[in-house]
Amino acid sequence: MRSGFLLILGALTALPVNAEQAVSAAPTLSAELQAMESQAQGGRIARSAFTTGVVEREPVDSITELTTAIDRVYYYTELLGMAGQSITHRWSYNDAVIAEVTFDVGGPRWRVWSSKNLVPGWSGDWKVSVVNSAGEVLGGNRFAYSAAQ
Repeated sequence: MRSGFLLILGALTALPVNAEQAVSAAPTLSAELQAMESQAQGGRIARSAFTTGVVEREPVDSITELTTAIDRVYYYTELLGMAGQSITHRWSYNDAVIAEVTFDVGGPRWRVWSSKNLVPGWSGDWKVSVVNSAGEVLGGNRFAYSAAQ
């Protein structure tokens, strides 16, 4: 019983003793809470796009339609606040999953891309979903692939 009283007393002595100390401690606490909130939310997708190429870690364009004259497409994703996590690009063709590419996120801002070689007979609706390790879909995009005219 007595040890419980000493524990509470020790916790109380760690609190700021005047208003000036309380104010100076607030920014640190706020920054720590923001960091924990960002980590708890699991980060976010800052940008994502289908593109015909990636140069110096940046997409060269952003597409929503593609003809069979192009035989390769990339999916680019910029992630923020997801260091230490894994994400997957889940490629779907006409709503059927055909490929998954998993990445380990190595920093607070991480840019990744995957690609798919396309065959002219695969015209239709393409989609990539960005999925976290818990299986939650964080976002995604679609493009239409059609015969060249």
